Amino acid sequence: MASSEPRRRLDDNQPCVTSKRIGGENKPDYRVLLYIPNIIGYIRLLFLLVAFCILPTSPASFVVFYSISIMLDGVDGYAARKLHQCSLFGSWFDVVLDNLSRGLLWTLIHPMMYLVSAIEWTAFVCNHTLGTKWQDSLAGHGEKGIMSSIVSCTLAKNFRNPWGVWVIAGLHGLPVWIIGYQYNLFGSHLWFLPKFVQPLGLVILGMGRLLCFLIEIWSIWIHISVLLVNTSMS
Repeated sequence: MASSEPRRRLDDNQPCVTSKRIGGENKPDYRVLLYIPNIIGYIRLLFLLVAFCILPTSPASFVVFYSISIMLDGVDGYAARKLHQCSLFGSWFDVVLDNLSRGLLWTLIHPMMYLVSAIEWTAFVCNHTLGTKWQDSLAGHGEKGIMSSIVSCTLAKNFRNPWGVWVIAGLHGLPVWIIGYQYNLFGSHLWFLPKFVQPLGLVILGMGRLLCFLIEIWSIWIHISVLLVNTSMS
């Protein structure tokens, strides 16, 4: 889900330099663009572009480069926390890269799968309007019910729980797994795996992605509800 993966948490103890005062005016602080976590993000983008360039000739190499790009997603977050270089730009850029990579994958699988990417981007916009505390807003919205409980369990500890891991695995892993089917990577490179691994992985990742989809729809619905409340108040 857009904005559903673990992100660089911003709080009062983590400096976030996004602007600086020059002559009494706030100016963009372009030093943020050169933060180590953001440089890792640029490297992620490079690996992503290389992956899709070599896909027609070497699907296996595509998976390697794409997987490296995804793994760097965790590295930049770790670097941001350790180096105290969390930033609003970095948090935003991180999710943009995730959505871009998955969007390219889904449209590659089938043109109609653009709808999956569209929902991710819509959820990203909705969550972004909630600010840095978007997870708390989603988990605490409305009366306690089945959906709010599921959202709370999934988002707990910034997705560092069984439900959260399942959702993130489905979010990132399902399109890659499907690409493996389409290009017969299981037969050509992963032939040693038992036959049941392919359908089992598809089911597990698919259910995780479905759970992610439900949370995305929940996020969009909350945003619509806020718009309707504000409209009625005006």
